Amino acid sequence: MLTLALDATPVASAWAEDELVVADQKGQQKALMQASGVDKDVPYHIRWVEFEAAAPLLQALGAGAVDTGIAGDGPFIFAWGAGLSIRAAWLIPPRGGGKATAVVAPEGSSITSAAQLSGKRIATGRGSIGHLLLLRLLATGAIPVPAPEIVFLLPAQAKAALDTQRVDAWSTWEPYVSLAVVSGHGHVVADAADLMPNNSFFVASTDALANKRAHLADFYRRMTAAYGWGARHQAEYAHILARQTGIPDDVAVSVAEKLIATPAPVTSDTIRSEASVVATYRSAGFVTRSDAFDEAFEQNLTSP
Repeated sequence: MLTLALDATPVASAWAEDELVVADQKGQQKALMQASGVDKDVPYHIRWVEFEAAAPLLQALGAGAVDTGIAGDGPFIFAWGAGLSIRAAWLIPPRGGGKATAVVAPEGSSITSAAQLSGKRIATGRGSIGHLLLLRLLATGAIPVPAPEIVFLLPAQAKAALDTQRVDAWSTWEPYVSLAVVSGHGHVVADAADLMPNNSFFVASTDALANKRAHLADFYRRMTAAYGWGARHQAEYAHILARQTGIPDDVAVSVAEKLIATPAPVTSDTIRSEASVVATYRSAGFVTRSDAFDEAFEQNLTSP
């Protein structure tokens, strides 16, 4: 367990709104925070809210139902492009070297390369990081014509469709990649390494950035320390992840192995690296928002 060195507690007014509502996907961030011990002595209450995927999480952020949550760059930019009042507030660099996002085929499938996805039915979430991967595979020519039929499904529906072979492949992310490969005995056809930035972000609502900056800065600093702990204690993280989420132990180990990252503040370099993502969505007709792209990011969030 990590002992987090904290600065002096800010004045009481900084915690006037004493609850931070944090959206999580499949319990991964909550498990990491609790396993590392950085949730001790938090001067405000953290209320965790669970989501199956980034799209509903980001919609909740845009509606002000939650204050912050984790999402891949693809779904974040997709949601920002749809007009949601959200900003990427803290960077999580590529986890697993880009292999945390992948197209997987079911057990027994003869599909072994991206080229063989041509004309196939592929499940993914609309605007998800898996959707972005498919768009990049198409844009680079890795998937040739005829283009595959993309079937937009939430993860639970996509997994069921893959298991029953109603789709030929599933473009998804962790922990679903490991669930499909380790538990489902499927195999990776293509991953996102070298195809896109592969960043994730802690995204915040503009309301939370205005009214809970101290909370957000403290929470992100704690999560940064938790990621450092997780990289050094993968087995311990995997154990609590399996216990809290109910995913099998071997799947949790696979997820933990792809955890390694060093979260950091958003910088101008971060924004430049994401230009290719917004360009991909614009060329596909999914983003038409005309606001300056740098307004999608919060660069001035410092520790409280």
